[in-house]
Amino acid sequence: MKTLYQAANAVEAHMLADYLKQEGLSALVRGEHLQGAVGELPAGGLVRLVIDDAQYEAGREAIARWEAAQPVDAPLASNVQPRRGKGVGAFALGLVLGAAGVYAYLHAPIPADGIDHNRDGTLDERWTVSPRGTFLRVETDRNFDGKIDHITLYDKNGRVTTIRSDDDFDGRFETTFSMHQGNIETQWIDSDGDDVVDLTYHFNSGVLQRADYRDPATGKTGRVEHFRLNKLTHAEVDSDQDGVLDTHIRYTPMQQESSRSAIER
Repeated sequence: MKTLYQAANAVEAHMLADYLKQEGLSALVRGEHLQGAVGELPAGGLVRLVIDDAQYEAGREAIARWEAAQPVDAPLASNVQPRRGKGVGAFALGLVLGAAGVYAYLHAPIPADGIDHNRDGTLDERWTVSPRGTFLRVETDRNFDGKIDHITLYDKNGRVTTIRSDDDFDGRFETTFSMHQGNIETQWIDSDGDDVVDLTYHFNSGVLQRADYRDPATGKTGRVEHFRLNKLTHAEVDSDQDGVLDTHIRYTPMQQESSRSAIER
């Protein structure tokens, strides 16, 4: 990869990257997060476009055409009096369009980089970030089979909101985690691949509190287990499959230890 162009800022870099894409060239933006780290200081060459060596010359030609096509501001003739009404209207329109452009830029996700963990030339972890530099989405191929099997979603402040996981690597995401302030809040599992949740775990500040089991025969909750410090304390069971939890079970310390071992496995 070669540096094709040093941009004034990330906005210009992404605009040029889109222009090059229309020209059939593939350029990547590098260094925009470094620009964010220095606050309001000028970019100073931190934000740049890089391109494959084979496309470098074509890229330089495309950049030259783009630069040549940029309009040059001409001085207003001294004997021409601008009309105030139109000038104000144009100024207001410019403000509206500029604000819309800034809003779109600040809210549009940007495909970023990632990590090639096994160094086979393919990214096994791919990042999508906001223009502010916070993560929006991370996709991971954990078993290096070329398929994404773990997805993490973030809110606008860079906090994890949702995790989806394909833990048997069959191409179907059967496990979903809901996160709140950095802790697991709920976990849903579709264990048989019928697109219906069979098991739901509920957490409080990341600590397991309850597990709800769906009875496939009735489609309703057939068993609810309650935990304290990861130990099963008691449960309610629908013994006759009528949709009502009618049986209460309490567990002894020995049964709790057995349950804890099963969870840890």
